[in-house]
Amino acid sequence: MTRNDARDAGGTMKIVGIAGSLLSRAYVRGLLEAAGAELPGPADLWIWEGLERVPPVAEGEIPPPVRDLCQALTAADGAIIAAPAHSVLPRQLEDALEWTSSAHGAWPLLGKPVVVVTCGARPYESMWTQTVLHRALGAAGASVHSAELVVPAGAPVFDAGGRIVHPASRESLRAALGRLRVSPLTVSSPQLN
Repeated sequence: MTRNDARDAGGTMKIVGIAGSLLSRAYVRGLLEAAGAELPGPADLWIWEGLERVPPVAEGEIPPPVRDLCQALTAADGAIIAAPAHSVLPRQLEDALEWTSSAHGAWPLLGKPVVVVTCGARPYESMWTQTVLHRALGAAGASVHSAELVVPAGAPVFDAGGRIVHPASRESLRAALGRLRVSPLTVSSPQLN
């Protein structure tokens, strides 16, 4: 499929968002929504729900939440993953990425841009998270880009409208998200089993 096949007639870019936390009110969900507001337009962000239902990779039929994720990623132009800055990622996030890097999952990220967004109080606080996600996404064939936001401890991250308050962080995020808008790339991937 070509990347442009996923865009609608108006050229709207389709992006899948994954909040890398099992908590519905976690700040990474807000971070993902804030990233959606900064996407270079025209773009639609679809936030995938189902991380808590992702099982480890196994032989046999693909589980429904994994099938939904892989189909959404296949149809998308790219993805955003917002993840916690600390060193503990949900096992289900690692499992989801492992599914996308297997022939069983049909390689839905092959050749697609993915932006990993983290936010911490100190520079390099999220280095471990970024490294783990870059490795997993690289194994899935994605073109990985980072936005490691630094917001001073005690400072607000989001305003009342859910946008990122810190100007330097907002600019860093916009620069990374700009990498989602790339020239068309032809990618062939196998069908889901």
